[in-house]
Amino acid sequence: MKERIFWPATVCLISGLKAGERLQVRLRPIAEDGSARDWRASDWVEGVSSVDVGEIVEALDEEIRNSCALHGLKGGWFVDKTGKAYIHEALIGDGVVSQNYSVKLNVAGKGKPHEAGMTLGVEGEHSKVEFLADRFKVHEAASSIIENAVATSAKTKIRLGDEMKQAIIDAVRESDLFASLQAKIDAQTASVVGLQQAMHEAVNDALLNALKPGGLLYKR
Repeated sequence: MKERIFWPATVCLISGLKAGERLQVRLRPIAEDGSARDWRASDWVEGVSSVDVGEIVEALDEEIRNSCALHGLKGGWFVDKTGKAYIHEALIGDGVVSQNYSVKLNVAGKGKPHEAGMTLGVEGEHSKVEFLADRFKVHEAASSIIENAVATSAKTKIRLGDEMKQAIIDAVRESDLFASLQAKIDAQTASVVGLQQAMHEAVNDALLNALKPGGLLYKR
């Protein structure tokens, strides 16, 4: 191993040695243009690595102080060789930490590009799932669970709080189907069976819309 010691330095630290390990090195002066005289027997110097713990600790301390990692921490952050980032101090607005994972697909059908994707995220104590598609369809298995609603092939049970019940009622009342039903009732032109069927469709329509992404039941 060759190493240059530039003037006016008079000390060179050789690391990786055991305590009390003997070694030989040879030294010769080199001119500024890089030329040097031939080696001489007197150029050889024999030495022993230190056994003084204080000197070893001091050398390590100096090496740590001059390391890039410490300078990075003083500056706020640094990234090591493995790609890990270390942050000395961090300030997060409103105390919110978020993590998101996204999957996006670009598919061309009949010459027309279509984009579809899914996003899973966690922000604070809340989780979210987002879907991006031209059409949204749910294939119900024999048994599936949607938040606090349990659906089976034989029976569907939905447990809703007062706030959610009122939200569904408001959604039904504001729907176009409900408005048309109200007009039919006022005009007395609808039969009892027709009203029941239309009301059933209005409720189902409101529930389906509420369960879709962006609906009233989707984020609760």
